[in-house]
Parts: sequence; C-alpha cells; structure tokens
Amino acid sequence: MTNSAVDKNQLTPMATRACEMLETEHLTAVADTGYDSIQDIVKCMEQGIEPHVAGTDFDICLPAETTCEEIVFHTNGRPVYISERYIILCPMGKVLYPGFYKKTNRMGVFHNFKACSSCTCKCTSEKRGRRHQVPMKVSDFTKDYDNTGLMVMQIRIAPDKKLVKQRKCIVEHPFGVLKRNMDSGYCLTKGLGNVSGEFSLAFLAFNLKRAINILGTTKIIEAVQG
Repeated sequence: MTNSAVDKNQLTPMATRACEMLETEHLTAVADTGYDSIQDIVKCMEQGIEPHVAGTDFDICLPAETTCEEIVFHTNGRPVYISERYIILCPMGKVLYPGFYKKTNRMGVFHNFKACSSCTCKCTSEKRGRRHQVPMKVSDFTKDYDNTGLMVMQIRIAPDKKLVKQRKCIVEHPFGVLKRNMDSGYCLTKGLGNVSGEFSLAFLAFNLKRAINILGTTKIIEAVQG
C-alpha cells in the first residue's frame, strides 16, 4: 500500500519489492490500466519482470545488441526515453535528441525534425516533426547525448488477456467485499494513522473470514491454539 493518489509509476517499485519478498529474480506482474506508464513498463522489463498491464497494445523501440529487421511501420507506437543515452527512441526506431528546456512545465524537449520529415509514418501533424517532453530539473538538462553504436529493435507491448482476467478475480474481489458486504466503503476516523489502523482491522477481519471459509472453524482454532 502507498499514499500515492495515482497508480502511475508504481508498478516497478511494487514488483521489485515482491521479488525481494519472494526471493526471486524473475516475476510476472499483472496490473490494471492505471499502471499504463511506458517508462515504468520498460523499467520492469530491464529488471527481469514481465509486465502485463490491461489496455496496453502498442509498439516501442529499445536498444538492441545485434542488427534487427528494418522498421517500416508501427501500431499505436509510443516513444521511450533511454536515460543512460539521454535520447528518445520513437516507435519507428528514430532517435530524438535533446533540443531545449521548457521552464514553464519543467520539461526537457526532445526532437529530430530531419528524421520526421523523411519518415514514412506521419504520426504527428506538427510541421516541425514530433516532439516529446520528459519531466526533469533544469540542472539535469543537457544537450550531451550518446548514440554511439546504437542498434534498435521494435517490440510489441500487449498483455496476456487470460492473466488480466484472472487478476480481476483475485484483486478486485477483496475490495468489493470490503466496500459492500463489510460496509467499509468510507472512513470513520480522520488522520493517516487512524485511517491506517481502521483499514488494517477491516482487512484483518476479511482475512479471518476468508481463512474460516477455506479451512473451516475447527482448523483455525487449532492453528491459533498451536
């Protein structure tokens, strides 16, 4: 659980923590559409975590170790920021370079007007080509980049629909029971500490009910006494 108001960029931290708890280097992480952040998904992949995020179905390009097939089109493509090289790879495999910094929204702007003008895929109506913004501090922005020996591959990001369906059955059920059956759809207390305690008790009651339904009262009592 986190105090973040949104799910975005929470997939990698949670999946990494799960790997530590389960003492494994590889994990399959399944999440709903709120976790649809391309940079977060890429981070998961880099750490050996296989992400399946509901609603994702698009092409991206990533650095490759060997020469790959020529990229001629993309489906719902998204650009990816490669932080170690300080560049952005568009879904057609073209490199967007650091251009300028926008102080108004604290964004570094990357573009490659020449590549966009000759690209067969016109994915923007902007005459100057596609521009992509990356949130960063002004002190972190630089025009120094590294595209030395860069080779690119295009991959498809799409979830396993069976896993996504299974996630709904497993994850959404407890919240539905708490909100409706156990009347915990709202808080009775105020303050982070009090609310945390309130919902800890609610989930404890839910877990006890589940344990009783699965194991039976007799086995639960024996486990408590033992």
